[in-house]
Amino acid sequence: MNSSSIDNLQAAVAVTQHDRADVSWSRPFISVGIPTFRRPDTIRRAIDSVLGQDYSDWELFVSDDEGPEGETWAIVTDYARSEPRIRIIENSRGRGQVENTNNAMLACSGRWIKLLHDDDWLAPGALRTFAEVAKQYPSVAFMTSAANIIEDKRVRFRQVPKEQEPISLYSSQQCLMDLYLVRATRCLGIIPSTLLINSDVIRAGCLMRTHKEIPAGVDQLFFVDLASHGDMVAISDPLTFYDATNHPSITTSKSFREVDEVTLAVKQLNWNLIKDRNHLPPPETLLRALRVARIPMRFHQQSWLTTFLDGIQIFRPSVMKVAGWHVLNHVFAIRPRLGRVRTRRR
Repeated sequence: MNSSSIDNLQAAVAVTQHDRADVSWSRPFISVGIPTFRRPDTIRRAIDSVLGQDYSDWELFVSDDEGPEGETWAIVTDYARSEPRIRIIENSRGRGQVENTNNAMLACSGRWIKLLHDDDWLAPGALRTFAEVAKQYPSVAFMTSAANIIEDKRVRFRQVPKEQEPISLYSSQQCLMDLYLVRATRCLGIIPSTLLINSDVIRAGCLMRTHKEIPAGVDQLFFVDLASHGDMVAISDPLTFYDATNHPSITTSKSFREVDEVTLAVKQLNWNLIKDRNHLPPPETLLRALRVARIPMRFHQQSWLTTFLDGIQIFRPSVMKVAGWHVLNHVFAIRPRLGRVRTRRR
């Protein structure tokens, strides 16, 4: 038997022994689920951020999409040998980020499931804050927090203004409407790594899913699905560090046309879930307004003709109404609540 086979056998034995180790096992309050794929350079940072928390009632499942033959498996197995709350599992649901994330969530046994991407990490005290808020709002479907953002040359620290409410409760319909209009929930930094999800929602079948019209919008679709299952709590403190240095976003990996098509498809799904739509712009009008708002970001990367066609959308009365409303809300309502961003060079 070669050394690789021995290592794989030892890893399997370690996981099995962990499963049988404690017959008095009790359900943890928070399960952290980390889907990973070939990120040995960052997985340690993510796991260490969990180990460094000042809150102990947790378990950690790492779902490896590469399996025992990969470098990450050996790294996590070492952690599992020294910390019984850590387990590594192979993704058995089908390759890819969506099913790997679902595999991690379905393995979790905690009352709440804390998603964490393998290149992001938790801020100190994050799990304790999440747990305290979860005990105050035990029936909400999910929570999200603000996030500090890591960029190529700087760290953007989110600072919470004193006048801001530290915790905000959104009903399911309020959250769906807020997501639809791209307001505070999106600006807070609602990404998978900022989520704490009620495990009852996952057990009810609310998993990440693919959609033929939204190939690159699985995160946005997941947020809408979560909101349709119940209320949401937004925490203004930045409890996660989001590493935006190496993974391309939808806007960098897709053409602007494809981005707009995904945006429209998500808005249409969201629109159909909102009960009171009397004063809301339809998805097509909202997309036209968003195309106008995105001109400064796209100006140097698209043709003059496309920029012109996007710009003249503002002269449509319906778009002008949305744009005016959006500017008022964005400048006078959202930004003061979010607070300043303090940056530090890396």
